[in-house]
Amino acid sequence: MTGGLMAVQYGRSSGQRRPAFGRVDPFCLFAVLPMLLLAGLSFWGGIAIVGVIVIVAAILLVVFDSWSNRPAKVNHDAEYYDDDDNY
Repeated sequence: MTGGLMAVQYGRSSGQRRPAFGRVDPFCLFAVLPMLLLAGLSFWGGIAIVGVIVIVAAILLVVFDSWSNRPAKVNHDAEYYDDDDNY
């Protein structure tokens, strides 16, 4: 019974849910592509475990970047304000 009241009190209603992930920053590719190249060279050189570790690290980097670029929580109760309306 009080769970819904607490959710409203602390601003966590179902209408204000923040997405878990956002867009991946294109500059993240500057780190991920060389990592994938290194993983491919590791597989080709016979060091598969290093390749797997580098691929997992590249995936974690992309997931972290997407998580850190998620959109901000929007408060629909706030009044709309635009700087261009100041005539």
